[in-house]
Amino acid sequence: KQWYQRRVAITAGDDDEELVPYNPKNLPLGWDGKPIPYWLYKLHGLNLYFNCEICGNFKYRGPKAFQRHFAEWRHAHGMRCLGIPNTAHFANVTLIEDARALWEKIKAEKNKDKFQKETEEEFEDSHGNVVSRKVYNDLKRQGLL
Repeated sequence: KQWYQRRVAITAGDDDEELVPYNPKNLPLGWDGKPIPYWLYKLHGLNLYFNCEICGNFKYRGPKAFQRHFAEWRHAHGMRCLGIPNTAHFANVTLIEDARALWEKIKAEKNKDKFQKETEEEFEDSHGNVVSRKVYNDLKRQGLL
């Protein structure tokens, strides 16, 4: 009974007593319903809180839970609402502004590698010479083809 303190449940006409574990440091409870040891609490980093703005400013307790949350539904839904895919590029990104900036950068890189019809399209004239679209149109307008 050293781990438990008596608390009287104040309800309408109910005088039953309820046993609540003695937990002055507000430690998480273990499998046996008792608070985990303080050294284990510190070892697992449960004293650290991580905030994720994408998840609606949800606070995660400990680095393990924080890393795990990137693959969970709340973070995926937040990214989907922003119009950003939840890919490995966005691991450890928790601020909306940072996620949007990174997404714009990734889109710009994708567009740079994309085929650009105006500059990369090539034509072959009647002599077998390969020229760009602009040069081909210029030669055609001048009547050299």
